[in-house]
Amino acid sequence: MSVVAILMSIMVSTIDTRRFQLDSATKAVRSALVASRGGALLRQHDVVLTFDVSGDRLYVLDDANNNGSLDSGEQRRMVQLPDEVKFDRGGADAIGGATDAISLTKESDELPALWFHRSGAASEEGTLYLTSARAAGGNLYPQDTRALRVERGTGRVRCLSYRTGTWVEGC
Repeated sequence: MSVVAILMSIMVSTIDTRRFQLDSATKAVRSALVASRGGALLRQHDVVLTFDVSGDRLYVLDDANNNGSLDSGEQRRMVQLPDEVKFDRGGADAIGGATDAISLTKESDELPALWFHRSGAASEEGTLYLTSARAAGGNLYPQDTRALRVERGTGRVRCLSYRTGTWVEGC
């Protein structure tokens, strides 16, 4: 009986750790988006985010001359997802037809990209999916998926979680 109890506690802690990592990574990416929008407003120049889906990371470029590429004197930083978190939709239903991990159509350096302009507006509306490594590329564990939705006109970033077969506001 005590062996079963120990095994159950290990399994529960693993599940909680996975969800904690996913939620933490989602909040980190959301924070990068929100801070980029704020930086564009504050500094009055574009901030460009590029998403490296295969490398599970994103780059944030303070584009002082608004040319869309890294130049001398401009800063670029990276946000790396934890090993157990991927840009992927997993088994969750698509939101508004956005089936790819990153639904952005514009690119920079051959990667999906999003610009925040000095008005705070985004270059386009888009959806970014994050999921656990166990759910990536499959139909299992849809509850492990989160989505970040960027509104074009305002640059507002909404966070959604996939729960009990539907998307709900909040992460």
